[in-house]
Amino acid sequence: ASVPHSRGSVDETGGQSTPLISTSGELPFLLKVLAAAEPLSLQAHPSLEQAKNGYARENRLGIPVSNSRRIYRDPFSKPELLCALGPFEAFCGFREPTISVDLLHSIGGGASVLARLLTDHDLDHLLHYIFSGTEEIRILLTDVVEACAQHDSPHAVWVTRLNTRYPNDPAVVASLLLNHVILSAGEALYLDPGNLHAYLSGTGVEVMGSSDNVVRCGLTNKHVDINELLATVIARPLPDPVLRPTPVRRTDTGHLWCYETPHAPFQLSIHQINGTETLRSQTRELILCGVGRTDRLHRGEVCYLGPDEEITLTGKATLFRVDESSNQ
Repeated sequence: ASVPHSRGSVDETGGQSTPLISTSGELPFLLKVLAAAEPLSLQAHPSLEQAKNGYARENRLGIPVSNSRRIYRDPFSKPELLCALGPFEAFCGFREPTISVDLLHSIGGGASVLARLLTDHDLDHLLHYIFSGTEEIRILLTDVVEACAQHDSPHAVWVTRLNTRYPNDPAVVASLLLNHVILSAGEALYLDPGNLHAYLSGTGVEVMGSSDNVVRCGLTNKHVDINELLATVIARPLPDPVLRPTPVRRTDTGHLWCYETPHAPFQLSIHQINGTETLRSQTRELILCGVGRTDRLHRGEVCYLGPDEEITLTGKATLFRVDESSNQ
């Protein structure tokens, strides 16, 4: 077992660090702890086919990978799982249109116009309209924001807050179409490619495909590409975006749960230990100590296990275990 002392390196020889990749090889997933002190961008991640095509296209155009306007920095998809460490707030996926229609009508003003458009058409049509950039929509969106200031629903309150930070940004109003989620510790969001989402506040463990491809449409000072976002987003309802862990094993000294992510190149499990437990890997695995401490792994430290390796830990801690999935 190898314990990383800093990002991308492992301590194997009593304090001497070597790059993690030299021990593990290229891992198909990334692991990080995300702390959203303020809302992050409204974004989606491309499918594998879109990533391959976009990467090749931007290469042909000669856009450097380091260029801030580059979208496709690699030819890979980026499925994503966010597991909350405490209360975590987000917009994630589209609500059922009938629910959005009711909310928009209750807000009134320009929001009622959006409600009628959604009733007569579909989510994809309304999303294109909101991001059309015409003078007509700019005036309408201003009216929607003003109406939200008089409404006390969580969506309307967030519109007011986001508009203060990003005035005249159509993504502010687009958030009215999304599921508003407040996760408790241990609950998670799984984001397939094409899922429109924004993290609003909170801390969580984030696991994702090994890719830097992000398509943004607003709520950010970074590069946005509306046309690419509209081509990436899958505009269909996501009724319940919250993912809860499935119990796997319970002993006197440990409980193990896992999150079902059948199309991802990774699987996340939570292992709570209270005593001595031996953890054995089947594939390459990273183990993050999220809460508590053990004799060999303290809070915030990460351990790497190669295939068929094991580590014995004694203590009281909540461990986040990420390994390669064979269910893609």
